[in-house]
Amino acid sequence: MKNKHLLAMLSLVILSSSACRNTDKINAGTTDSTIAQVIPDTADINRGGDVSTFFQDAAIDGMMELNLAKIAAEKSTNRLIKKYGEMMVKDHTKMAKDLQDLAASKKIALPTTLPADDLKHIEELQKMDVAAFEKHYIGMMIKDNAAAIDLYKSASVTGDVKIRNFATKALRMSERHFKRANEINADAGY
Repeated sequence: MKNKHLLAMLSLVILSSSACRNTDKINAGTTDSTIAQVIPDTADINRGGDVSTFFQDAAIDGMMELNLAKIAAEKSTNRLIKKYGEMMVKDHTKMAKDLQDLAASKKIALPTTLPADDLKHIEELQKMDVAAFEKHYIGMMIKDNAAAIDLYKSASVTGDVKIRNFATKALRMSERHFKRANEINADAGY
């Protein structure tokens, strides 16, 4: 009986040490700085993107949502959309400040303007009549916040604690925005 237990224990020790050696071989070329600089993407977009790509994407997403939210808060006649726009302005203004501080601490420059296509899209939205704008805006917020959720979910597992903390906070915000946009969409019957 003792021999069976001893044999079982010895087998477990051998298997454990073998598993550890295999992990060491797999991760031999991975350093802490490599882990902190690569963000896996849950959406299969930008798989293995570096930290600067994350910062660029987060900044552009935030600027776009902030610009659209300002238009919604000003232009909308639907009180739910107007209130949603005001909430988005408040949340994205705070998040932009947090992102700017984090980027500065990492010595990463953020874009200061939106890409030309986004600026053109904003211009087109400003020219829309109110009803068309409201429908388009809420549809965009559903789509854009779904994409933001993927972006922040990806960054929330990075090896860099500061980026992970920021991304987790931004993820929760994007989830709230996504949920609320869907509620407004259902309420308005779009």
